[in-house]
Amino acid sequence: MATTSLPAREAWPAWLLAATLLAYLNALPAAFQFDDYNIIVDNPNVHSLALWWQQVFTLRPLLKLGYALNWSSGFGAFGFHAVNLLLHLANVALLWRLSAHFPRPADWNQEQNRHARLLLLLLFALHPIQSESVTYISGRSMSQMALFSLAGLWFWLEAAARSRPWLWRGAALFCFTAAVLSKEVALVAPLLLLLFPRRNARRDALWLAGFLFGATLLLFLAFGYQRLLTEPPARDLGVNLASELNAVFYLLGQLLRPLALNIDPDLPELHGFSPLLGVQAALLAGALALAWWRRARWPWFIFGLAWFLLLLLPTHSLIPRLDLASERHLYLAAIGVYWLAAVALTGLLSARYRAALLILLALAGMSFTAARNVDYQNEINLWQTTVKQSPGKARAWNNLGYAYRLAGRLPEARAAFNEALRHDPGYRRAQANLRELDRGRK
Repeated sequence: MATTSLPAREAWPAWLLAATLLAYLNALPAAFQFDDYNIIVDNPNVHSLALWWQQVFTLRPLLKLGYALNWSSGFGAFGFHAVNLLLHLANVALLWRLSAHFPRPADWNQEQNRHARLLLLLLFALHPIQSESVTYISGRSMSQMALFSLAGLWFWLEAAARSRPWLWRGAALFCFTAAVLSKEVALVAPLLLLLFPRRNARRDALWLAGFLFGATLLLFLAFGYQRLLTEPPARDLGVNLASELNAVFYLLGQLLRPLALNIDPDLPELHGFSPLLGVQAALLAGALALAWWRRARWPWFIFGLAWFLLLLLPTHSLIPRLDLASERHLYLAAIGVYWLAAVALTGLLSARYRAALLILLALAGMSFTAARNVDYQNEINLWQTTVKQSPGKARAWNNLGYAYRLAGRLPEARAAFNEALRHDPGYRRAQANLRELDRGRK
């Protein structure tokens, strides 16, 4: 029989789920965008279950299964957006249950615990930065991975107090596997269990080590990830570490700039030391030192910081990627930051002010999220917004030009392609797009 007790069960905050649904309603009519064409619209392998099955041993097979089911339904882009929204709502509900296990100050009462969890949930559900994982169809890789990761964490943490713990742990391992087959960075998600205060941590660590070894082997042998060992890196290790450290601080800043969200940020590669990089490294080292020093008295602090850094480790450390930062990488990782903010605000404010803060944040989140969804209504809207945030990035101007061209706005398309070439004279896509315009004119 179980020897530990479950956290007290509280009803889901239905008002917050309703607010999230309302905030994302205007995302449902949005069009396919950018990567959606390569990944879904122009990819016959996700246009039927039979074709998907023929290519099942490829990257992210479970994610592609969802796309194939969506495409076969015949509901078009609307159907894809509806599933994305349902995934987000499910993640909000799962996080509410999982957050009952989060560490918090030992002297808090039940009301403080509930307010902190509500603040966490509200930030996760309604921060407009989540739109890249919810409104952008190709962002589903993050929300689907998050669904299985959160479910796996919850199943494992609940297992000890259940009459059949082996069944719950089996469900957790199934969910962690599904998360990895949705997006490979989910390999680190089971390690989050080591952050929770509980018994039998050593036994759990052995289970998790075995799972991670097996999942890694599965990816490399069955799903084609061995090519990662042979492809030349996009940049060397030192440059990548410096550039990604800067990218992490950029993403943290985006959490505080809900009106400056950007699907294609113009971040530089850092090839040498700079005062800014030194400050960023010092801040990170200081935060880690403080978390370790106060780990016994502030378990919530080391929990939130470690959650954030651990989930960003696969995408912002050793492996060089084409794009240094994408806001959708914060979908799951930022839960750690949200928890730090929720605990701090709950500790600072009285119950009256906490209630007022919940109302203000809910209204602001709904407003900002609905406004961000407007950017995703069509490609012109999205890339017009993007070039305002990244005015020196050739790719953003080229994508805006292509959107204009598809809409028949040829003079504006030409101007955008020329602007792309002004920032990068050797940009081949913009050159090719201009040639296509010239052929059409002839």
